[in-house]
Amino acid sequence: MGLLLAIFITFVGASGESAHVFVPQANSISGHVFDERRVPVAELQIELLNDVESVIQRTKTDSTGLFVFRRLSTGVFQVRVQTYGTSYIGQTQRLQLERTRAFEQIEFVLTTRKVGTMSPTIGAVFVQEVPEQARKEYLQSAELLKKERRKEAVEKLKSAIAIFPNYFDALELLGNEYVKIEDYESAVPVLMKAIEVNKRAYHSLYILSVAQYNLKQRAEAIESMRRAITLNHGSVNANLWLGTLLRQTNKFDEAETYLKQADKLAASKSSDVHWQMALLFNQLKRYNEAADELELFLKTQPDSRDAEQIKKLIKRLRQQAGSGQ
Repeated sequence: MGLLLAIFITFVGASGESAHVFVPQANSISGHVFDERRVPVAELQIELLNDVESVIQRTKTDSTGLFVFRRLSTGVFQVRVQTYGTSYIGQTQRLQLERTRAFEQIEFVLTTRKVGTMSPTIGAVFVQEVPEQARKEYLQSAELLKKERRKEAVEKLKSAIAIFPNYFDALELLGNEYVKIEDYESAVPVLMKAIEVNKRAYHSLYILSVAQYNLKQRAEAIESMRRAITLNHGSVNANLWLGTLLRQTNKFDEAETYLKQADKLAASKSSDVHWQMALLFNQLKRYNEAADELELFLKTQPDSRDAEQIKKLIKRLRQQAGSGQ
């Protein structure tokens, strides 16, 4: 957020060094993972993702199915249960920590998939017949990922794809791993192949957009995120990400549409949405609306370290609106 504040200060013509927003790292998210019979599931990898679906922490469930993420800031997070190498279908839950010393508790009840290789997608289930040796390599990669042996896991995924080039699960997982280690150039062709195999692969499209953005392929990133949203209209993160990309490329009308949709889906509780809306309205010289969004931002992040500076920005925006600048 410090970079965004610096950008905003530049937009409104403030002087001085850029500030950085830090919030007390006192929040936590904990939860339990059960199977359909309410039996705890141990040794499953649980990932904590930020609002652009980058993994920021990992842990595993203990013998009681418990997992905990500590020392978190306020903001939007996703908790994802990774089920590679099991018969369970993975799940993700989205939540927002709106204050410090928040202790959120969630629960996952996992269902099992039928025999064969199935990948849950938005609105459909993708099924493939996979050669046994390729599947063995894939399952071994999943086990290696559980042990954080990522380089070996990547090699196993490559082996699985060499045996069966259209192996969707392996392609998507390999692309995902490349994005996690910020090897975006390797990620793009792998993810494009995954989408060629399964055109309804929402997650592949989403992370492809992230990779393309980081390679400064803005037009391609926008197109990928548009396709992702056609598969999952209800994703707050996808609408926010697309609105942000469109704002950065000066497609302001479209940006406003998607950012407002993200705000609606988040029930006006996403600080990131309010920040992006404020940036957009400032660029459009709609200063009162920009100030309104910053006030909403402070409501969702009242403990922001830069609250006083943001209040000054709000005052300056109100003055600009009053003077007709």
